Parts: sequence; structure tokens; C-alpha cells
Amino acid sequence: MTEHLVLGAAISPQYSSAEGSYYLYNFGSSGLASTAGKLELYQGEHKIDEICWGKLECADNYAKFATKENDNYSLVRCAKDCPERKFIFEKYYPTLNLDSITEAISEPLEEPTISCDGAIITEIYSNYANSASEQFIELYNPNPGPIILDSCFLRYKTTDYPLNGELKAGEYYIFQNPDLSLTKDPSSSNPVSIINQEKQTVTQINHPHGQKKGTSYALFDLGKDTHIWRQTYHITPNAANIYQEFKTCEPGKVINPTTGNCVNQTTTTKANIVCPAGKYLNPQTNRCKSLPTVSALTPCKEGYERNPETNRCRKKTTTTEPTPCKEGYERNPETNRCRKIRENVGETTEYAPTPTSDAKQYHNPKIFIATAAIVTAILAGTIYIVCQYRHSIRKTLKAISNRFRKV
Repeated sequence: MTEHLVLGAAISPQYSSAEGSYYLYNFGSSGLASTAGKLELYQGEHKIDEICWGKLECADNYAKFATKENDNYSLVRCAKDCPERKFIFEKYYPTLNLDSITEAISEPLEEPTISCDGAIITEIYSNYANSASEQFIELYNPNPGPIILDSCFLRYKTTDYPLNGELKAGEYYIFQNPDLSLTKDPSSSNPVSIINQEKQTVTQINHPHGQKKGTSYALFDLGKDTHIWRQTYHITPNAANIYQEFKTCEPGKVINPTTGNCVNQTTTTKANIVCPAGKYLNPQTNRCKSLPTVSALTPCKEGYERNPETNRCRKKTTTTEPTPCKEGYERNPETNRCRKIRENVGETTEYAPTPTSDAKQYHNPKIFIATAAIVTAILAGTIYIVCQYRHSIRKTLKAISNRFRKV
């Protein structure tokens, strides 16, 4: 397998006297356009590399070329110490050592493995301190082998942004794009995903509400396959995340851990404080603070189980049968409680009333109501007559009384 592939114009001075077999192409009398152009290299259906200049746009775009030969430059692939660009400008007609170029061979190259499976999202910086250009999303390759990002996408909300390049083992990848505008502090969780070439979601996290200015939302490894997302004031693009709970104060001030604000440093601050095991000295507050841990849930006591909805212990439900009712009692199907058994004397009622010893006694609420109404009417009439004819009644009674007195 060759390590380099050289493309050259057949009419260029470097190749006009070249011996051997090379990939030469006649671009025509006009050659390549200086104001806009694009070259793409494919192996089968997979795009291996690309470069464009001028008005055309691609992942690796450069300015247009000058039209005068004396002012012109060529693009040469960067060998080292230029991580931001794949190519660099060199004076037109660069020196070319044909003896060092591997000749083209006809045997097919191995198909590259193109898959972003295994890549993870480790940091999101949205609530920038100064400019929106500071925003970024960081990816990381925790696997022992490389990950090819070509044909993969970074999806934010509902928009897909193309990825490219190779992510080596243990390497970070910072994605910044002028078209990518992260919500500084979303009112609800915004999904951020890595999508592979089959349009499948490789990994996804939710960028939550509560992002503070000048902090990033970062992933921290607590060991034993335990991870936690936290906000940190220590922004680390292209590097391992560092947790910083409070912002950095100016000299002479320290953080008030209660409010999170910078306050004047007191003269009673102790020096050389040694924190106990499991804690560390916070240099911003000068206090010992517990190391971040993920506490394990306390097992529920016997007879209890953990509720998957609330994550709290609850009493285990049982299906034991109720205690049988004692003799002479039965279970009420409506209340599930024991009640006294009544004698059934009727066919149309489930529980007929028990007859009393006095067979002539008959209780009918209608008769009682009618009797009460008659008595009330008689009393009302009597009272009305007495009130209406009270004077006449008084005279009559007085006359009868006088008659008895004469006798």
C-alpha cells in the first residue's frame, strides 16, 4: 500500500520531465480556476479528502489564488505544527523531489473503516463569557483505536452539522461552526447527539437549563465506570475536564461559598490547612470540601422494596388472605369486614328483617306521618278558635261562673 498519492498537472514544469508512473491530469488550457475551485478524493464511494478555495465552501476552505505568477502560491499539505489547517501556502512552483515520491500502483487499497461509533460528548460551552465565537462542543475517543468522523454528523436540536477527520485514541475533538448557535441557558433540555453514516444515534445527552455565565457543562469520570455531568468554571477545550465549583476571584478576594460571589479576603485566613481524608482544600474559599462522589443507595430494610418511580423504600405488597370470620359472622363483600349473619326470611330480599315476638306490632312510616299530620291540624284549629273567640269564650265562662254563685 502506498503512503502518498501525488496528483500533478501534465503541463506543469515539475512533471514535464518526470520519469515513472504518476497520476497526471490535463486540466485543459485554462487550468484550475484561481477564484474558486474544489478538489475531492474518493476511494470507492467514500470521500477520503477534500480541499476548496475562493467562493466555494467545504470543510477545509482557503482564500482564492492570485492571478499573477510572481504573486501566486500553491497549497502544500502540512507536515506538522499546524493543527488548525491541513494545508499551508508556499511560493508557486515549490521544490519537488520526484525520487522521494512513491510511484502509483494498480493494486486496490483497503477500504477504510468509516464509523463514529464509540465517540462520546464530553463538554458543551454555551453560556460564553465574552463572545459567541467561544462556544464549542467537545468530543472524545476513549477507545484504543482511531475513529473516522467522515460521513458523521453532530446534531443540535434538529440541525445536523457534518464532521470530518480522524479522532485518534485518547484524543479530543472541538467542534466550532459559525452556523452553530448554542442556546446560552436553555429553558428546557436541548438534545445534543452524534449521528453515524446510517443516520443512527451513536450517543446523546441533554443540555439542561441552569447554565451559568462562564461555565461549561462537562463530563467527569469518577472511576469504576461511573460518570457525572457538572458545571465547571474551568473551561478545557481539547483537554481533560477539570472541575471548578466557583469562578476565579481577583487578587485579594475569595469566594463566599454561600452566595458564590467574590468577597474581600479576611486577615484571619488560616494558612497550610490540611484537610482530612475524603476532602480537599478549595483554594478559592480556603475551606475543606468533600470530594465529589456518587453515593450508593442504602438498601431497604426487610419487608420493604425500592419504588422505581420515586427511588424510595416502600412496604412490600402482600396477597395474604384475610382472617376468617368467627362463627355466626360473615364477610361483607362491600367493606370486606365481618358482620353478623341475619336470618333470610324472604325470597326477594337478600337479608330479610328478623321478626319480633309481638306479631301484631307493625311499623309503617306512612301511618306515623299521617297521624302526626292530623294531630297537628286539630291542635292548630283549636288554637285558632280559642284566639279568634277568646272574648266570647271569656264572657260565656264568666256568665256560667256568676250563675253558679247565685245558686
